Amino acid sequence: MTRPRQGERTAPEGRGGIPGLLRRFGRRGEAPAGAAPAEGPRTVLEDLSHRYLLRSSAVAGSAVRDLLRELPADARRPVVVVDVPPEAAGNLGEELGALLGRLSGEEPLAVRLVLSGSAAPAGAAGPLAQRLADAWRLTLEAPDAAAVLTPGGLLYVSEPATPGGGWWRFVPDTAPEALGIRLPAPRWQRALARVPTGRVGECVARPVPAGLLLSPAEAAAPRPGDPAYTAAAHPEKVSVLVGVPRAQPVPADDLATLLAGLPADARSSVRLVPADGREAVTLAEDVCDLLGTALEVTLGLPLSGGGTAAEAAESVRLLSTEGEFTWAPPLTALRCFPARDDGSRPAPEPTGWSLPGAAAGAGGEPALLLASGARAVAVRSGLWLGTGSEPPPEVGRRATDARALRVTVDSACLTGRERDAHLKGLAALLADLDAPSRAHAEIAGPADAAPELVAHLRRFAVRAGLAWAAPAPAPTGTVRAGTEPAAHRETGTPPGPPPTVRAAPVATTGHTPAPSPAPLPATATVRAETAVAVPLLGTVPDTAPAVSAAEPTARSSGSPAGGPAVPPTAPTASAGPAAGVTTSGRVQPSGARPAAASAGPVPAEAPRTTATAPAPHRPAPTGLSGERDRRAFRELAADIWEEHSGPVAQALIRLPALRSSGEEGADADLIAVRLYLSSDPDDPFGARALAADPDLLRPYAVCLASGLRRLPALRGTLIRAVARPGIPDDVVPGAVLTCDAPLDVVHAEARGAALPPDPLVRYAIRPVTARRTSVLTRDGDGAGALFAAGTSFTVLARREHGDGSPARVLLAETPGGGGPFREPSAGALEKLDAAACRPATGEPPWPGRCTGPFHLYDPPAS
Repeated sequence: MTRPRQGERTAPEGRGGIPGLLRRFGRRGEAPAGAAPAEGPRTVLEDLSHRYLLRSSAVAGSAVRDLLRELPADARRPVVVVDVPPEAAGNLGEELGALLGRLSGEEPLAVRLVLSGSAAPAGAAGPLAQRLADAWRLTLEAPDAAAVLTPGGLLYVSEPATPGGGWWRFVPDTAPEALGIRLPAPRWQRALARVPTGRVGECVARPVPAGLLLSPAEAAAPRPGDPAYTAAAHPEKVSVLVGVPRAQPVPADDLATLLAGLPADARSSVRLVPADGREAVTLAEDVCDLLGTALEVTLGLPLSGGGTAAEAAESVRLLSTEGEFTWAPPLTALRCFPARDDGSRPAPEPTGWSLPGAAAGAGGEPALLLASGARAVAVRSGLWLGTGSEPPPEVGRRATDARALRVTVDSACLTGRERDAHLKGLAALLADLDAPSRAHAEIAGPADAAPELVAHLRRFAVRAGLAWAAPAPAPTGTVRAGTEPAAHRETGTPPGPPPTVRAAPVATTGHTPAPSPAPLPATATVRAETAVAVPLLGTVPDTAPAVSAAEPTARSSGSPAGGPAVPPTAPTASAGPAAGVTTSGRVQPSGARPAAASAGPVPAEAPRTTATAPAPHRPAPTGLSGERDRRAFRELAADIWEEHSGPVAQALIRLPALRSSGEEGADADLIAVRLYLSSDPDDPFGARALAADPDLLRPYAVCLASGLRRLPALRGTLIRAVARPGIPDDVVPGAVLTCDAPLDVVHAEARGAALPPDPLVRYAIRPVTARRTSVLTRDGDGAGALFAAGTSFTVLARREHGDGSPARVLLAETPGGGGPFREPSAGALEKLDAAACRPATGEPPWPGRCTGPFHLYDPPAS
């Protein structure tokens, strides 16, 4: 068979001929002569320098593009990524055929075709990728199931269609060759492929892009968007990720069992990676004792910083126990050792660090010599500033805390003529940290510092915009497994006293010269800047019999077992760091509501509205307030303004990060939030007033929405109750509930959280934009949370009364801005239901403001 000449679109006949193949693949027959072009979206091609993206013309800018740029590609190994929904796939075959024809003329070594299921077995005709390779005389590399594109350029298949499969190489007229589940293949992939996965003691081992994940058996399998898919794959080191957020800790025995079963060539390059928000140093030392060997452990989750050289671009971010990325630790990795025969243990040795101005680890030491002569040393908890060679043991052993980057200043730096020079050098160093690290930084003096030195350091913290942590003895961090306090084992917080409440004084007026060049910016929510996961809507049409079976399994697509395979949809840009781009053989039709399990049959009658919506009015405000809004709100609330301004000022002293987007608007915005929280629903500033007369209270509503944006986001299960004898008939899976005023809910996982009495219908919500309101209380504690007005929720399932359980409705917040809805996995749905059916104790009592309808209602799409 001859090769087509460059630029020639007509392919030679063979195996049915290219024209017939492409008609089955994408075309729906030739349009009649003279017919007008069909309306609707079409497949278009983007050329990104040896990286080709096939997407819908209806998408002005594809979020896949940034991830595509990280894929390794050149003229000899181009990459073709298909991101086309079914409604735009009418000319997909034509565009793909034209592109392959062009590439065949350039004689590449291989073309990577990122189209899910295109390498799957498909009867006598063979896989689509094999037919395309034979017809165009090209070597193709393609996946046999749902493909995942991860930040950093690794292509991954989580659930191969065939054992030992994943990615395959197709050479014309030659049997296909299995390449493994990762492409390009890391050095350790072949060895790791021999490791059996599944149950390990109380845990389950699963493959992930970076290596293996060991998590509690009751935890759901990871999927794109989860932290386990975010971790960067190191080309030389096998990453064993430990745990998942919101789950129990992984026992040392199970982790040791998994590591002992690794082949020798993989075990020698293992690094432990905490993936549940708990520091893993103590766990690593326990495993070292069990195995009798040293182990490397990272202090956070390694992430790709972009580009194709994973090792050079890798950074580390801490993860909270709720799954939120926080700050980047200056000390990134340690090597832990087993205890000696006499019971003593060598101190962990730093193996990696990222300290501005210092040579990155490994090699040398994790320290920076300042111009003043002081040394800034990276430690597990953050930074230590002193004049000695190394920090005291109690500072070096303090565990990492995702909530705060602790900066400890030694007494020697607070005395003598060089004090201001030391602090000025420290301020310059902190200013070089990234935004999330600066936002989480807090400063503390030594426990033995004299009061006047502490006062000076506190003034420095105010001028530098740092949170203040009162001096307190650090925990030793030497408690062994089995004797560690239960609170530490359950929550992952360091043993001993938790970090001191942040209580930085109000910023000074500037009369005293600040030793830092400028205050550090304060932000309420700062997320790690990493690539955001989006689905690739690669389509294998149902009219192609050879590939019609190439659907991802339920687990690979994130659908419940037995349900249709639907790829996860893209989170909004505020969802934090995410991990993968999934390509799927089947796509949920545009506009369709997600299916969900129901405890009983869906009523046959037409849906009815649960409440009559008020007269049409402008949409709920969502942006930041302006000076005119704040001035008008102050006039509305003039009689009670002072009642709320004092507590808000105290909250801003404790948490200066609440000012986030600006000094001038913070007071009024947060006063609006506190006014709402202290108002009963029927009060002049309560929920019913906001819904009934939105134009009159518009300035208040604008400041309230702006204030909610300043509060920290909340994850977990949130509960709302409705006082009805049963679930309304029209609240069925797929229906959308929209709140026409801010919606009060209770965080079910919070300490001391109340639950509704059993006669009330419980609405359990999986949130995206809920805000934690306890930061405005005197002690910063509580289980209250708020959704902004206009937030929508999709009904996932309804559960009637039965077996002593209350009636309940399971909801997931619908993405704002018209973004696609991502249905939770079956495991997440089960966890949501379990939280919703816990028995109520009556202590503390259920808050009345968290009871009531959502007001606005849309029936499911027909």
